[in-house]
Amino acid sequence: MRLDLHVHSTHSRDGTASPGDIVRRCRQLGLAGLAITDHNAIEGSLEASALGRAEGLLVVTGSEISSSDGHVLAYGIREVIPRGLPAAETVDRIRAVGGVAVAAHPVRFPSGLGLEVAERVGFDGLEVLNGGSSARANRSAMSLAERLGRPQTGGSDAHRLREVGRSYTSIENVFTEDQVLDSMRKGLSRPGGRSRTNVEGIIYSVEMLVEWLRGGMKRL
Repeated sequence: MRLDLHVHSTHSRDGTASPGDIVRRCRQLGLAGLAITDHNAIEGSLEASALGRAEGLLVVTGSEISSSDGHVLAYGIREVIPRGLPAAETVDRIRAVGGVAVAAHPVRFPSGLGLEVAERVGFDGLEVLNGGSSARANRSAMSLAERLGRPQTGGSDAHRLREVGRSYTSIENVFTEDQVLDSMRKGLSRPGGRSRTNVEGIIYSVEMLVEWLRGGMKRL
């Protein structure tokens, strides 16, 4: 079963697609499920949960939290985790509400945690195949996960519909959110899909610059 576990909707400052459009796109692509992981927000994910049931998709609730060290993916949460906390405290807050904490695209400037923090903090898993990251960055993240023996995930990091499903996580025999979370914790998830191309990287950089300027030069 393939699930895109890193998608942004219009509830993110830099997202362009509604939760409904994302759910329908996942269905069209033949994905079994998804997680909308908006920046420091949960509304889009909760909206997708209801829509996903109608489409027969498995939706995992989530958010991408801006810790003071970099971005952290939180799965299985239904409340907003405060932004701006150290990564270690962010992980503790996620676990305290029953969630799973994954280091998002750890090798990406400026929003990635960096390999040192990703190694030092006891994440439940590492995102090692991010559709918005370069192949080199993803290889570095995967090498760290393999060296540490940490669970691995993948996700498109889509901010537009055309990017959904570019990368994903494969997990077998899961039918509920709890089963997905349990499989992730046990290291039964496998990344799939591809990294961004060089051309996509240039486009991404320009789009992020525009978004940064539009957002008053404030970090997500």
